[in-house]
Amino acid sequence: MPLVVVLDTNILTVPAQFGVDIFSEAERILERNVEFIVLDSVVVELERNLKTVTGKEESWFKIALDLVERCKVVKTVDTQQSVPVDERILQYAKSSKGVIATNDKGLKERAISQGTPVLYLRSKKRLQLIGFTA
Repeated sequence: MPLVVVLDTNILTVPAQFGVDIFSEAERILERNVEFIVLDSVVVELERNLKTVTGKEESWFKIALDLVERCKVVKTVDTQQSVPVDERILQYAKSSKGVIATNDKGLKERAISQGTPVLYLRSKKRLQLIGFTA
């Protein structure tokens, strides 16, 4: 059974910003078969950001949306519409015993405090894992 890695908005912009292949890096670090998950609310966030930015940031979000095609998009329950995206990511990762991939400092700290492992960009060159995956 593959290990679930839940990607947030900012980690999906890493390949465009820094040229890091987050998919191969995650597989290298985790040393197992990985299923990449993107919540539908993250896709909405990417689309919303794409409409509000220009220049190089616009290309980051276009590339991020292209990368979503390499992931399984999971629809969140309609009752979660009032729940913030980061909270949904935390809940999904915890319920699937997965890993969160993020560069968001607040999300990273909350995940670690709840015992959820986190993949994040280190030195703008590679991903690093904090926490233990069974």
